[in-house]
Amino acid sequence: MHHRKRHILDILSKRAKIFPVVGLVGPRQVGKTTFLMREWKAGTQAQYITLDKSETVKRAKREPENFLLSASDDLKKKLIIDEAQKVPQLFDSIKSIIDERRRVGQFTLSGSVEFSDKSGVRESLAGRIGLCRLYPMTLRELAQKPLRTPWVKGWKEYQPQVTARDVDIWLKRGGIPIFCSLHNETEVGLAVQSWLEALCYRDLQKLKGAHLDGDVAMAILGTIARNPTLNASSVAQDAGVNRNTVQKHLDALEAIFLLYRLPSFDNRRAAPDYVFFDPALLHYFLGNRDDAFVRHQTLRTLLVNEILAQYEYSGEGRPGLFAYRSRGGAEIDLVIQSKKKTLGVRLSITSDISSYSLRGLKSFLAKQGLAQGIVLAPVTETFNIDGISIIPWTHIG
Repeated sequence: MHHRKRHILDILSKRAKIFPVVGLVGPRQVGKTTFLMREWKAGTQAQYITLDKSETVKRAKREPENFLLSASDDLKKKLIIDEAQKVPQLFDSIKSIIDERRRVGQFTLSGSVEFSDKSGVRESLAGRIGLCRLYPMTLRELAQKPLRTPWVKGWKEYQPQVTARDVDIWLKRGGIPIFCSLHNETEVGLAVQSWLEALCYRDLQKLKGAHLDGDVAMAILGTIARNPTLNASSVAQDAGVNRNTVQKHLDALEAIFLLYRLPSFDNRRAAPDYVFFDPALLHYFLGNRDDAFVRHQTLRTLLVNEILAQYEYSGEGRPGLFAYRSRGGAEIDLVIQSKKKTLGVRLSITSDISSYSLRGLKSFLAKQGLAQGIVLAPVTETFNIDGISIIPWTHIG
């Protein structure tokens, strides 16, 4: 698969005009290095170094400030540091350098884990770093179409520029470049397995103070593939660990971007739903099944990825994303809550939609008052049933 330009370029460029440090985070193999080398480096004329090499890591740990000054030709050149979280000692040195000689866009740091207080990044560089997250490729990136305003804000007037075929390809292959480039199911399965093992048996172990177990992490992921509403107590019993251990692993899997957590909308004590960040994971754990359950869950993954990526790349504060399941059994797939509105979304894998099939969404809308409701379905044009808009899947791209 040839290189697709990523929509994150504009917002990262804007942050680099404000902050002395910009951070680019995202899961392993999501395309950070390719973006930095092919798009970011060319535009900024920066020097690129990666901390994937052990000798480079040793030099950076030994004399972090001298390492930074040498790599940037005494700050005459801007500097890109790939996998920066591997040498936390650099962050205090970067802080010292930019406080003494503040220049916007001087450093670009990338990482495959969330930059948190534990990683040392936010603690050292608070107020000095503008963070951006790179997501799996969106429908528009794969189709090489320009960035749009988040679909949530203008779905009533929107004219789609992606096709039903684009949606179907994403549901089967996802948006991770290395997996998209493979067409044989066996090859994809082997690639996902190798990638997961690197994440769960190597990257998780390197999280500061985490004390995590790769087998437990894999067991949790397999359970979520079968049931996105995770029962932590049940998983703990099956894995032979306690509930707190399961929660630590869930937090870590979020930190390395394998999972998105959807809290319960109206019962914050209820178990959240978890969504994989890419359908390749779901296909791997469920053996490439092609049934209603898998299609529904991959659609949910697509929906969450599109919302998060569109808001991130347009530079807007993202809305809250929630699961909804009432005590009476009414259930919808996603609640999107912004300052101005609440939108309930149901996903349909069939175009055969009746008033009766919308009873869960109607129950939610009646309870919430001013909320709006939509159904995303494999239809070719928008229509209404009982005041609820039925819109094509292609409208979210």
